[in-house]
Amino acid sequence: MKYGPQTQQIEELVEKLKGVTPEQAERLNDAWYDALNDARNDARKAARVTLLDGSLAWNAVRDAVQDAAHHFAWGAAWDAALALLVQDKISTEHFDTLYGPWKSVMG
Repeated sequence: MKYGPQTQQIEELVEKLKGVTPEQAERLNDAWYDALNDARNDARKAARVTLLDGSLAWNAVRDAVQDAAHHFAWGAAWDAALALLVQDKISTEHFDTLYGPWKSVMG
């Protein structure tokens, strides 16, 4: 499993990201910026605590998302991928906070 237990979900996210329309990218960015608050920062911190920054899964997911995003909607896509990567290790509330902007636009 390339990205751990959530490999399939992460690969699906990356594939969806490759086909994001300009309108979706704008909506993703808007949703992500709207979610910039203490809850999102706490959720990211909780997610990062479960991984080492240098872990293979962390690096592989980051690289895949960055390659697919081409720097548009990067924040929303990375938070969604990070949430999937550590879904089994963080609270539902933290998962929803990180994944929410992606889900609100991409389903």
